Amino acid sequence: MDHENPSPIMTEKEAEGLLTANNRDAVAMLAKADHRMLARDHRAASAYYGQVGKLAATGSVISADELARANSAAQWLAVRFREQILSSLDASGMTQNERHPRFQKSLEIMFGQRQREPEYVPYPQIPMTYFYPDTEYCEFSDRTSHAWVSELEAQTDAIRKEALSMLETAGTFSAYVKADQSRPQGDVHGLMEDDRWSTFYLTEKGRELPERTRQCAKTWAAMQRDVPLCDVPNRAPSVLYSLLRAGFRIPPHTGMLNTRLICHLPLVIPDNCRFRVGSQTREWVEGELMLFDDTVEHEAINDSAEDRIVLIFDVWRPEISEAERKQIRALFDAVDSY
Repeated sequence: MDHENPSPIMTEKEAEGLLTANNRDAVAMLAKADHRMLARDHRAASAYYGQVGKLAATGSVISADELARANSAAQWLAVRFREQILSSLDASGMTQNERHPRFQKSLEIMFGQRQREPEYVPYPQIPMTYFYPDTEYCEFSDRTSHAWVSELEAQTDAIRKEALSMLETAGTFSAYVKADQSRPQGDVHGLMEDDRWSTFYLTEKGRELPERTRQCAKTWAAMQRDVPLCDVPNRAPSVLYSLLRAGFRIPPHTGMLNTRLICHLPLVIPDNCRFRVGSQTREWVEGELMLFDDTVEHEAINDSAEDRIVLIFDVWRPEISEAERKQIRALFDAVDSY
């Protein structure tokens, strides 16, 4: 089977139109995958072929031959992906003998060569992208155990002023969940393009946005002091103000990778606002940092008549060594070069 040169049954534009109308259309999903394969966009093609199988498993109509072709292409791409990642790591001097044991285990889990060890907790870690094993399980992390927290909290008033200034500027905040046709995308939380959960980013794909950090200079300066921001190429850090409108809630969900902790610095917190991570529910307290593992199911609730604003950023898990961080960065460099 010539996986690299499929014959799509419709144009890519037609497939995208059908998927916009119904993102559970497995036949259109297969056509989109075929076009991404022809374009040599293997990462996107892999995502779309994989989604075909998921849709078929939940009842979407597709022929047995088409499903078999999608599964075969997905498997072929998975082999290429593994080979590319490992050869890239080897070329970077990170051969198997040089890899940290936890990092090596994470690769084996990623490639389906090893099963995750079970977590006997009601709310296990469920990262959407990458699982790093043998990290300390937590829902909330003790803020007093992080030496840099108090200095950041002392900047709360200045950070709040800059957030409110941006909020007063028309068009600066935008919906957190945005439509994206570069990957299969559902709207399982019903939040697509809903500005009741909106954000103002100071970074994009891990890089500073200078035109924004100039407007929020004190916020950005606070981030540059001793905060151990999680720096992963093309992904982190994320630094943003987050607005949750009055009477709105963010449904339960999990984050992308468990190598980091997500931080909330509460800036404007009305009554009846709360945040659940796993089995624990807490109220935000203005100026008191909250750190948590976002790969544990969490949800945010604003039952007040006013808006809630927090500063959000991500930091490295303290138990992950610098050597491991270097290997994780190299992994995502390899992923992005695929």
